[in-house]
Amino acid sequence: MHRRRTASMTTTLLMLCSVACGLSAPGARMPDKVPELGARNAQARSVDPALARSLAGSQTVLSSASSPFVIELRLRGKPLSGAQKVILQQAATRVSNLLTSKFQPVALDLPGGACDKGLPAIREQVERFFVFVVVKDLGDEVYGDSTPCDLHDQTYLPIYGAIDLNSRGLDLQAAPELLDTMIHELLHALGVGTLWTQGERVSLSGESDGRTLVRKVGKQWFYTAPRALAAYTALGGQGSGIALDPDQGHWAGALFCSEILSGAAGDVTDRVNPISLITLAALQDLGYAVNLSRADRYRISGKACPSY
Repeated sequence: MHRRRTASMTTTLLMLCSVACGLSAPGARMPDKVPELGARNAQARSVDPALARSLAGSQTVLSSASSPFVIELRLRGKPLSGAQKVILQQAATRVSNLLTSKFQPVALDLPGGACDKGLPAIREQVERFFVFVVVKDLGDEVYGDSTPCDLHDQTYLPIYGAIDLNSRGLDLQAAPELLDTMIHELLHALGVGTLWTQGERVSLSGESDGRTLVRKVGKQWFYTAPRALAAYTALGGQGSGIALDPDQGHWAGALFCSEILSGAAGDVTDRVNPISLITLAALQDLGYAVNLSRADRYRISGKACPSY
């Protein structure tokens, strides 16, 4: 069992007013404009009514990508609208398209609550990566959280994951914001930011590969695995490690302005943040095969993030 990790909204946000009133809590996602993201944001705002109707009664959503890595979302908790399910499918498809790995089928026989309280027993031959998406009240200060669950033997990659989405204020989220949140959480469920230390890397049979992808220097945590570090350098980063937020699971928000996995200072609202080569390379460091051409345009400026 893995401890649930706070993900996209480790930053605080007064959700019920932040979207409706245009207000931001300290350190929360704040409005930002990046022209090259316009097409992706337009896609997030455009929900096919026919597709929304077809998904309205479904409790399972599949990525619609041609990638060999299919992502299945198993919905639980408060019902989502058809339009919200379309956005979740868009997120699963976006993340699925990053990966060229083939999922290794595995038989699971797990009791209820094996990964998190309230989740059902799993007794099946698992043929694709799946994620329980539970919509429930998480209070005022979070959008959601996520975790990888049991890991494959040998590869130490997740077999399935769990995401909690906050029902409080969910209906007030703009489509790009929900899409951004789900992409972020799915990356965590796949292990980015959540399988970076030895203690988290324990397989279904109880084995560990002993790998640690981060180190602490003084009070600062750094990511040090080679592929993401090389991408970081290529995109303008400097140093022998990538600075992380104190939770060790996000790129330092003060340095990574509005990247999909950036920490508190870099988060913005009402847009889809770019997925950089650095995050794709972090997937490679975990052992996934990825399609690097799917990375978004992104560069580290070396300057302080904009304030609003």
